[in-house]
Amino acid sequence: MRVFLALDLPMAVRSQLVLQQFLLPIKRKVPPENFHITLVFLGEAQRIQLEELDSALSRLELASFSLHLEGLGLYGKAKAHNLHARVSPVPELMALQEKLAGIARRAGFAPEARRYSPHVTLAYLSPGQFNQPELEVAIAQTTRFRTEAFEVSELGLYRSHLRSDGAQYDILERYPFSSAGRDLKQ
Repeated sequence: MRVFLALDLPMAVRSQLVLQQFLLPIKRKVPPENFHITLVFLGEAQRIQLEELDSALSRLELASFSLHLEGLGLYGKAKAHNLHARVSPVPELMALQEKLAGIARRAGFAPEARRYSPHVTLAYLSPGQFNQPELEVAIAQTTRFRTEAFEVSELGLYRSHLRSDGAQYDILERYPFSSAGRDLKQ
């Protein structure tokens, strides 16, 4: 089972992202139900790893914090392969990601070593299915894209199903940041 840790997005933010997708010359759009902010990609998971991870995440004690999305970008310089909305990298988000990567390592996972760059994927780009210069111009015209701030008070453990028409994500478990949030959940 392929799994990752991520933050969910409020419906208002999802709606703003759908509008951005509509305004851009792209074909293979990520469906709004798949929008999320990946914190740590864990990869293939064994039951014992998931049990260790669940135990650690169930004891989280963190303060909630605010995030917002600002601007669009592309990954892949000469040949873009990912269109995304940028997440403002507030210190609380970066500390959370680092903490979760450590928890994942202790549970037996090997998180990616590359520098964390928070984003929400809007489209996967395939050669021949888009005009890169046209897309770059369209992105440049969206420099004022910014969502309202939203509160982050829990994270999710997601499962990824790879399919021919794109990935599908299911949330396996939600982890409130504090014991007060866990008490409300029960």
